[in-house]
Amino acid sequence: MIAITKRLLLLSPLLIAAKRAFAQSTDAPVKPGPSAEALALVADKAISGYFIPAYEQLQKATAALVAAMTESCKNPGATPDPAVRAAFEKLLQAWARADFLRFGPMAEKARLERFSFLPDPHGTGTRQLRQILAKPDPALLEPGAIAKRSAAVQGLPAFEALVFGTSDDAETAAYRCQLALRIAENLNTIAGEAVTEWTKPGGWRELMLKPGGANIVYRDATEPLVEVLKAIVTGLQQMRDQRLLPALGKSFDKAKPNRGAFVRSGESFAYLNASIDAIDELVERSDVFSLTPNDAATLLAATEATSNEFRQALNVGKPWNGAFADQASYDSLKRAFDVLKTLEDIFNFRFAEAAGISPGFNALDGD
Repeated sequence: MIAITKRLLLLSPLLIAAKRAFAQSTDAPVKPGPSAEALALVADKAISGYFIPAYEQLQKATAALVAAMTESCKNPGATPDPAVRAAFEKLLQAWARADFLRFGPMAEKARLERFSFLPDPHGTGTRQLRQILAKPDPALLEPGAIAKRSAAVQGLPAFEALVFGTSDDAETAAYRCQLALRIAENLNTIAGEAVTEWTKPGGWRELMLKPGGANIVYRDATEPLVEVLKAIVTGLQQMRDQRLLPALGKSFDKAKPNRGAFVRSGESFAYLNASIDAIDELVERSDVFSLTPNDAATLLAATEATSNEFRQALNVGKPWNGAFADQASYDSLKRAFDVLKTLEDIFNFRFAEAAGISPGFNALDGD
């Protein structure tokens, strides 16, 4: 059943602006917008070339993590098994391609939060996981039991804490490993559900490709296109406001590097690089700039140049925590933060003006 929140989300300033841009008004001249056919083609390319492959890759990556953990738990050690680390790294690469797609199956049944409870400014996951480990409960190791607990202990951050965090005397290595395995299985279940919900008859692929009529989620060709643009802008804001800003703080002396994403595993920089790669891939696979044929080459060049500037600013040559202990490295990360706003402006303003649509609303507004 389609979440009611999806219907409400599309009744947003973004959609209103889009409808105004694409409407043919007899009262005042309106810049012609893309045709319904052009909009449908972009949506189709985004779905077939990016959205569904991203979730299929995520499902494969979670399955690989389950396999690696199953082997590792046969002889659990004090340090992460190299195979587990490799599988986790690949999973984070896959998750970076999907974590900003805050619509569809992942927006239902709290799948997004259950898969990765980030940001967690109050340390809810850490606190709840500490309570679990203080009094290990064998019942929590039963298949499916972890999915009934708080979202804060179901997903990637909890897995990372168990496998890459420092253990204490309250739990055995075997229990810690088995709990991490159950979380990996839960991640695989969620990813599998997402693939099914996208690809099944009447699923999200059909909803986006067949707007109008009895479709209560996408009523016309503009709405799937809005979804694509909203995803791009959301991804950029997520990197800036939820992945970088909490760690940067207000200044160098007030930085909080541990509030970054996936710090324990040492994957913070790799995750950010995978995130900008994902945005670039979605732009390319959807061919969204085809909606602005006169400006497509210029907009694409600007996007690529700005994305590369972001990557260069991230490349400080130091580990995550070390970067926040060095003023020059911190300044470079602050520049990366600023560059993301420049990149967002390309879509919110330059592309918007050229295409006659305003993606000025996204899934993070109000967070």
